[in-house]
Parts: sequence; C-alpha cells; structure tokens
Amino acid sequence: MNSYIKEEFKRAFFSKITLFTSIFSIVLVFGGMFEYISWIKYGDISVLYLFLSGYNSGTANFLIVVFPIISCLPFAASYVSDCKTGLNKYIYIRMSKTSYRLIRLLVNGLVGGFVLFIGPFISLLFLLGIKVFTHIPMAKEQMETFEYFKSLGIHSPIIAILIILIVLFFCGFTFATFALGISTFIQNIYLAVLLPFIYYIFSATVLINIHTYLNAVVLYDVNHFGVNFAQRCLYGIILCMVGIITFFIGGYKVEQKNT
Repeated sequence: MNSYIKEEFKRAFFSKITLFTSIFSIVLVFGGMFEYISWIKYGDISVLYLFLSGYNSGTANFLIVVFPIISCLPFAASYVSDCKTGLNKYIYIRMSKTSYRLIRLLVNGLVGGFVLFIGPFISLLFLLGIKVFTHIPMAKEQMETFEYFKSLGIHSPIIAILIILIVLFFCGFTFATFALGISTFIQNIYLAVLLPFIYYIFSATVLINIHTYLNAVVLYDVNHFGVNFAQRCLYGIILCMVGIITFFIGGYKVEQKNT
C-alpha cells in the first residue's frame, strides 16, 4: 500500500496538468499585482497591499474568479479516468476498495489545495525578497482585510498572510473533494472540473439571495461579508462531506454497473 500511496502522490503532484495549473495560479496572482508593482520605486506601497492585490483586491485579480477550476484541474477527474481505462480494477487486486477511495480522496484534496496555495505563496516569497532590497514596509495603508484581522487581535501582517495561505489551501482541498465526489455521478472529465465552478457562480448569484453566507466565495476570501472562521469552517466541512459521501455512493454505483 505504501508504494501505491507514493505512486498516487507522484501521479498527482508531478503531472503536466499540475505543473500547468501551478504556473497558471502563479501568473494570476502576479497579474493581480502587476499594476501596483511599479509603485515600489516610489515607496508608496507595502508588502501587504501588493499581496492582497494579487489575492482578492486588485482590479486585474482573476484568481478569486477561477479558483474552483484551478483546484479541480489536477486530479478531480482522476477517478473517472481510472474507471474508463479499467485501472481501478487492477488497483483493487492490490488493495481494498475502501483504501483506494480514502487514498484518492486524500491525494486529490492535497493537490487541489497545493495548486491554489502555490501562487500566493510564491508571490509572498517574491515580495519578501523585494522588501530586502527596497525596504518597503510590511503594512502601510488602511486595508479592509487587514482591519478585519486586527478586529480578531491579529496585528502582524505576516501572520495575517500566513492565515490567508492556510485558508486558501483548505479552500482548494474542499473544492477538489467536492468535484471528486460529483464526478462519480456525471462520469465526464470536463464536467467534473466545471461543475464546482458552476456551483460557485450559482452560489454567488442565487444562493446569496437566500443567505449571504451561502456564497461560496467565503471559503476563499477571509474578509468576505465578515463571515467568522467558525462559519467558514462549517461551510467547508459540509461541502467536503458532500464530496466524500457522493464519492463513496457514486463510486459504489459505478462499480456495480461495471461488474
């Protein structure tokens, strides 16, 4: 089983699609920061302002729009692919179906979280490197997101950024798990990646009218609508549980059908 786990991690993290998605994540973050980077030479900007521009506040920020697709691209459709190629039947010879599903859930969630996390993380390293040479401050401007952290008793910009990175990882983990679950019912590689994005848009246009906290962007944006972390975690847990339950139920039905 250990060798299979290693194979799964290698398959998920070192694939071309994961490399492409990671680069895309990085490009989107820097794209959001791009128009403000030129301000560095004037000293009128901070590390936190630049980071948040790439994360959730820049006028050219698109990561906040497409993050469900980014999270699901690397591995969310892997179960569908395994069923279509018959690879899952070979794997069942080596281990139980339950072990296979649990490993798939874990690896898929981790790679989904990683590709969403990596773009902002690389931008943070870049900005800290810039700070060494330009001496721009960590925080200077009054920013809504940082004010939210201050209201929680967090006054350190770097701690605020690290919390954002953790939230992003779990956001990616959640959407990747959700996608893996629904993929067992639709049996379509492209829809497995697109449906979580469609749900995201649906939540922002329809579910928000039922309750503002039902907007799935709260899983990404730490300050959106002032949702507290307990509510955010509850939403994420529910979406994850939907993914896990549908993965086991849908997977069972698919395998019964193919028996």
